[in-house]
Amino acid sequence: MMTDNDVESFFKFKSPSVSYDTGEVFFVRLDPLISSADELLKSMYYLLWFPGYFGFNWNSLYDCLRDFEWISYTKIVIEHDSLPNIPDFELKIYLEILRDAVIDWYGDELHQLEVVFDEKDRVRIHKLL
Repeated sequence: MMTDNDVESFFKFKSPSVSYDTGEVFFVRLDPLISSADELLKSMYYLLWFPGYFGFNWNSLYDCLRDFEWISYTKIVIEHDSLPNIPDFELKIYLEILRDAVIDWYGDELHQLEVVFDEKDRVRIHKLL
């Protein structure tokens, strides 16, 4: 069962990198050099093939991460080699959106969303959430 106060119940932590069969998984890896919320939203837009109506804001990210009708793969993996270098208040919003999307897809037959972070970021994520 997934609870929204236990980071390990909705995020995976890796050390070293986890491997996936890209023939069976829609796999994206975020650029570890992202340094603004705008860059992060643009990166998510392109990597996850978001539709043209994506508004490049947190609400649009939340909506699109809970839809994925344009992706035919069941499993979608978003991997972070490091946390985006954005202010903590924005990083907290981003992590909450990811958490809520993972929880929303939990147990769904249409899609499974897996969000992976590097082990070195576990403590910081705990503190932010």
